[in-house]
Amino acid sequence: MAKSVNEVRKDAIGRKVVITAVRGARPHDSPDAVRAQKATPPEKCFFCPGNERLTPPEIDRIERGGKWEVRCFPNKFPAFSAESKKAYGRHEVIVESPDHQKALSELGEENLFDYLSMVKRRMQSAAQDPKLAYTAVFKNEGKAGGASLEHSHTQLVGMPFVPDYIKKLARKAGKIAKMKQKPVRNLFAQNGHFFAVCPKAPRYHFETWIVPFADANSLIALSDEQMRSLASILKSVLTAFDAATGFGPYNIIFHSAPHAGGAFPFHLEVVSRLSIWAGFELGTEVVMVSELPEVSAKALGAKLAEIKDKNAIS
Repeated sequence: MAKSVNEVRKDAIGRKVVITAVRGARPHDSPDAVRAQKATPPEKCFFCPGNERLTPPEIDRIERGGKWEVRCFPNKFPAFSAESKKAYGRHEVIVESPDHQKALSELGEENLFDYLSMVKRRMQSAAQDPKLAYTAVFKNEGKAGGASLEHSHTQLVGMPFVPDYIKKLARKAGKIAKMKQKPVRNLFAQNGHFFAVCPKAPRYHFETWIVPFADANSLIALSDEQMRSLASILKSVLTAFDAATGFGPYNIIFHSAPHAGGAFPFHLEVVSRLSIWAGFELGTEVVMVSELPEVSAKALGAKLAEIKDKNAIS
């Protein structure tokens, strides 16, 4: 039986978590799971090729071989819109791939580069609107992650104000940057431009931050070379996560600077939705997490090594 570990930890921006007893049966201890086939058939999917008429008019696309690889259009049910007097903004959908069945981790690096390039283009477009102050980009995967449609997609929301949490992140930019100046604990993947780490005070199991080695305040600031490196490490992180959790639900959050610019700790967060916040979290804003990030990082690193070994053999 695993030794009980209870510890209060605080992260770089002051959030507190309680690391509770380590679970005896964790998701990554189970045999590799096969991703379930999606229930909605492609011919009835709003986001599949051939059904483009079912979405609002397309805003942008990236093509390969004369066919769309990534496409973007307004959300049919927007939280913010140009027509709203009290919630001005934009709410867009980015379909990451024409393949109905594939998860984001199963896309090739070139497809992921196209996807990230589309996100960057749409962020640049939003930043040019003088009425908008911040652009939020996020992906919901699985019902528990908040996805209402099965076909893999990402959302972009441009809003006329900067959320308080983003302001707090901006104030902590220097403190978060210090993690790059010393050996990074719980690091399990890296390349020439980015590293992936399970933060010391995670709010979710397998929570991972993808952080650039060089200073960057936004996805917009990245070069094509850096974008390709980001595509590569994002694939590694998601491949390890899907292998460890059996294609469990998650969110990806793109943390970029407000449109006004300034110092900001750009990074991507990948957070699993294997656990549910309950009364303690909602009543205290302190999160209970039942697995050490050291254990999560070790499990994700092991999955990556295992996958690389299999690919080398094949």
